[in-house]
This record gives sequence, C-alpha cells and structure tokens, in this order.
Amino acid sequence: MMTKLYDDKDYETAYRLKRKLLAVYLAALAAVFAACAVVFVLFLLMPYASTPELKARKDLYMFIDCALSVLFAIYSVIYICIPYRRARFYFKMLDDMRVGEKTKNVATFLRNDETITEVRFVDFRTMVVLEWSEKTQEYMRRNVLVDKEKPMPDFKSGDIITYETHANMLVSYGLKSDDDVFGDL
Repeated sequence: MMTKLYDDKDYETAYRLKRKLLAVYLAALAAVFAACAVVFVLFLLMPYASTPELKARKDLYMFIDCALSVLFAIYSVIYICIPYRRARFYFKMLDDMRVGEKTKNVATFLRNDETITEVRFVDFRTMVVLEWSEKTQEYMRRNVLVDKEKPMPDFKSGDIITYETHANMLVSYGLKSDDDVFGDL
C-alpha cells in the first residue's frame, strides 16, 4: 500500500497562502502609498513664504515622506525575497508535481538524512536508497528529496520499498509486498 505525501488539499493550502501573502503585501503598499501621498500633499499646501517655522515643517514633511519610502523599500525586499518567494516556489513545486511525469522505482532503503537541503527555494530532507541502474549495471546510492513539511518514511535499513518521484522529489512510498518480491523471482 502506497502512502501519498500530497493531495489536492496541500495544493489549495499552498495557493491560499501565496495569495494571502500577496494580498498582505499589496495592502501594505496601498497604506504606505496613501500615507506618503497625504504627507506630500500637506507639503504642497504649505505657503511659499519662508519663515523658520514653515521651513522646519517642510523639512519634517519631506523627512517623513522619505523615511516611509525607505522603510517600505527595505520591508519589500525582505518580504518579497523570503516569505513570499518561498510560498510561490512551494506552490510552483506542487503545481509541477500535480501535472508532471512521475517515475516509480523499487530500491533498498538505507537511511533517512535529516540534514536540510534547499532546492529551488524549497527545504528538503533526504531519503537514501540503493537502486539498481540498468544503464551502468550496478547498484547506485540515490538521495531522494523529501519535503521538510512532510513526515519522513519510517523504514528499517534493508527494507525493499517502492516509491514514486517527480524530479527526484518523493511523491508516494510503501513497502514492496511479499507477492511482488517473489513474483520478480
């Protein structure tokens, strides 16, 4: 029996998260733009007569406008580069996995590696298996990527497993049944 790591609920959750993060960013952009516009209009409505008090108020308005703009630019770089980008690439990975080609393999499980690996801005752990290569006619060690947000497969070293991958990312897995093992012989 194969255990599937992803279903349509995961896809919808990732899509909603991506949309929510974008909506939060656009709301913050609108608020800062409105605040900057109000401060700039206040600056423009000031009389042209130059007194020390008016000059100080004009400088204050321009400082507030520039400070808001710079702080929002810094916020934008951090927000767009970290949480939104990660959510966008995670959604893209799920979208590719949903429609992309999957390969089914049979291998011997060796161990799980809990070290975090980042591939295309998505965090993964690895499942190490020993797989037969038809091309080189030898057993090769393969590191299969397992999403960090999903549980690692719970196998013992030496178990013969069947697993399905998309672009070396684990989609589903299970123990190979005794009927399949003896059927191959």
